[in-house]
Amino acid sequence: MISKYLRWIFIFALFTQVTSCNPGGKLTQHQKAQKAFEEGKLIESLAIYEGMIASEEASGKVSEENHYEQAAEVAEALGLSDKAEMYYKLAIYYKTASPEAYQKLGKLYRKQGNISKESGVLEPLEQLYPESGAAKEERLRLFQIYIETTQWQKAIALWPPTPQAENNESELTAYFEAKQSLDHQDDLNDIAEQLLVLNPSNKAAQEWKAKAFYEKAETRYQKEIEAYEQNKTRKQYAKMLEGLDASTADFKKALPIFESLYNDTNDKRFALYIANIYARFGDIGNAEKYRKLSQ
Repeated sequence: MISKYLRWIFIFALFTQVTSCNPGGKLTQHQKAQKAFEEGKLIESLAIYEGMIASEEASGKVSEENHYEQAAEVAEALGLSDKAEMYYKLAIYYKTASPEAYQKLGKLYRKQGNISKESGVLEPLEQLYPESGAAKEERLRLFQIYIETTQWQKAIALWPPTPQAENNESELTAYFEAKQSLDHQDDLNDIAEQLLVLNPSNKAAQEWKAKAFYEKAETRYQKEIEAYEQNKTRKQYAKMLEGLDASTADFKKALPIFESLYNDTNDKRFALYIANIYARFGDIGNAEKYRKLSQ
């Protein structure tokens, strides 16, 4: 209690000394603090702001002029990150913070590598001030946080985070993966096509296309074989051959994509798909070769 009392005495004393020595006697305290800040007199500026804050807190009245936020900016310029964080949080608590205060506090947490706190500041920025310049500047970062923390629904709801996102391979790939994770099948083919236009070698889109061809081919293959087993007539046999031709055509579309993916990644999952396709072709040698590679 004594130390807190002494702290306020010190701030008042410094505040009085700074203001009494200022030649611009007609300036308000706020103007003096701002002038000192602009002149690079950061310690002096912070002392004035803290003097005003101490006076306001002592009287139980918080100014609408947002001295907490201004003190935070000066403290941050001085490298006093703990004090800057404290004042930004007080500005937010007392509802005097501008959108830029949320943004600056978010950047402070980003420097610290604290993604949880950063998200906790950027989310209210987005919710309270969605049309502000600060929210628009931080929207992509918030989207990236949602992707990194696997908050897929929130990431999708925020899409597109920027007007350019749909033409950015990295951002569109992240959105594509979020949609896959939630099994939003309706849009995936269109997004995959967009990605392949941006980059024909995009791995996520290639894998999607290859699997789509494979599943279509395998489903048709199983359907035709089962139909013939249940009705072994010449007509059904001819129909089966026609269906198997269509199935083979889709397997042939999937095969080179899976081979390219396997050659690039050595992922055993792709080797197993390749083995199964060769098995459907009746190529036992290659089927066995890739089955061993898949183990």
